[in-house]
Amino acid sequence: MMTINLRFALNVIINVAFAHAAALPPPYAQLADSPTSTSPPTNVPSSSSSNTIAGDAFLMSKLTASERTQIFWIATGLAVAVSLVQGAITTLVEICESEGLWTIRFSLGRREHLWWTGIALALIASLGCMVLSFLAGNNSDSLGIILLASASSLTVFRYAWPAWRNRHYCSNRWAAWTGPSRTGIDKALVPLIEGDDPWPILSKEVPAMKQHPVDIRIHIRLFGSRLILDDPTDILKAKKRIIDSRTPEQQPLNEEKSSKIVERGPDDRSGLYKPVREKQSASLLWGAYIGFSPRVSRAILAVPSRLLKSSPLTDSGHDGQSLCLAHGILGRNKGLAPKTFILGMDIKTLEEKSVQWPRPSKVLRSYFKDEMEAAYGTLMNNYVDAATELALLLADSGHALIADWLAARMEHQDLALNNQVARLGASDDDLQLLYQLSYAAMLVSLSAHRKGRKCRPEMKVFIAYWTKYRSGNPLPAWLASEEVEERLREEESNLGSTDLNALIAAVLFKIETAENTATPVTT
Repeated sequence: MMTINLRFALNVIINVAFAHAAALPPPYAQLADSPTSTSPPTNVPSSSSSNTIAGDAFLMSKLTASERTQIFWIATGLAVAVSLVQGAITTLVEICESEGLWTIRFSLGRREHLWWTGIALALIASLGCMVLSFLAGNNSDSLGIILLASASSLTVFRYAWPAWRNRHYCSNRWAAWTGPSRTGIDKALVPLIEGDDPWPILSKEVPAMKQHPVDIRIHIRLFGSRLILDDPTDILKAKKRIIDSRTPEQQPLNEEKSSKIVERGPDDRSGLYKPVREKQSASLLWGAYIGFSPRVSRAILAVPSRLLKSSPLTDSGHDGQSLCLAHGILGRNKGLAPKTFILGMDIKTLEEKSVQWPRPSKVLRSYFKDEMEAAYGTLMNNYVDAATELALLLADSGHALIADWLAARMEHQDLALNNQVARLGASDDDLQLLYQLSYAAMLVSLSAHRKGRKCRPEMKVFIAYWTKYRSGNPLPAWLASEEVEERLREEESNLGSTDLNALIAAVLFKIETAENTATPVTT
């Protein structure tokens, strides 16, 4: 509300300056039209009058009356244009936030520093023209100069400067909320995902659909872009309705064939995690990498509005940037069964061994945990602990490190690895255990991240867990494959002085007995 009031005040100042300038006649119009304007004065001027005339003549002799009038109207025109643009932008931002158009709002946020800088420069240019007009002899511009000086300083120091300081955060906020999303696909819809690249075909087979307000974006098609605008579950439901509306004679396949799951090759772009079984739900990772247009996750509807501002705050009044980023990540990467995640943290070791050490934000742990408890309290304590630790790690990480980590999709379970180990012979139980350890791998990944690292330590975490809690069973045979050995070498590379094994031990420190057995999720 304070931000809106300040923006309203800025608009009022600009409008008053414009109104004051517009109420004045163009400078020197009377001087140019008066027949006696060039005649010598009949009275001898006083010393004060002489000083005024000398001051007025500072630029008067160098500019024609026409040029002085042009300067006056340039200043006025800039003030009017700035007032209109600033009012339009403020109104658009308010509409986006009040109506839940978060994809548009966050997209604008990435460029917020640019348009506030443009407004500030235009105001400064208008102020410069007003000063020039004043020096040319138009003493009536003094009030306009004061008002424009106030508006310019308010714009620079209250909006443009903070926007430049927040530009990296706004960029990361967009990445955290619009990256690939993991969603569950109903068992009746899974067979519709056919082929290695099904989504461009499916999207063309269904009619245009009404979008949720969160999904609406300003779509500009450049260079032949053909990104899919609709949600994948909406596409599948529309396709299912089309199939169900056909008569029996129009059905291309009988019921038995239409429910059969087709095996896919290594170039699979369906986005489906293994295992994919008949009459079972599946987990889909979708996003720009398989042709979908980026949009903010609908999980944003559950986030307090105070955390969605350009300068977010926690309920306790602390900086809420990392919490907003964490909510964006957690809203996209849960999967089918977040209550089964395996995690048991040694907080002290995790803090001391992370690349973010000495972790100054650790003093906010209780405040952050209260926020996460309110958001995810219905899930297991493990999930709240993981969410809290993620927010604290983000708070202690630089903007460049966060951007690199998100660009590599390190917040998600590795889809390519999941598909690869399935082809190598991993059982459903093994695949499920990889999923259950995905949040542990996420925290280790961010704790050990350096720019250039591309692999989450999922296999290292898997082997460490199996060795510690399933030592009575031999390691799966597929772990001895050349592909897994190569993956392990990649996970251990580019670590610098980071002790990866200590970080892994810290997230698997104490696991409850009931969580030691991974079972496939079927719905």
